[in-house]
Amino acid sequence: MTNVEALKGLYEKLGGDESKWDATTNDRAIELVASVCPDKDQVLPAVTAEDNGKILTVVNGAWAAVEAI
Repeated sequence: MTNVEALKGLYEKLGGDESKWDATTNDRAIELVASVCPDKDQVLPAVTAEDNGKILTVVNGAWAAVEAI
């Protein structure tokens, strides 16, 4: 498997449209993968054991762990 083929698989798993894949070089493949990667505010927050019992909710447009009511 080439790098471009592997990156295409990643692109598709991240929700990229296979019909829009036009990469033939690593640079273009990485550009396309980056176009479908979630922004840092779209991913779940990091958690620790101190978060046990909390629930996730959206606060000001971002995920946050809060105490369960």
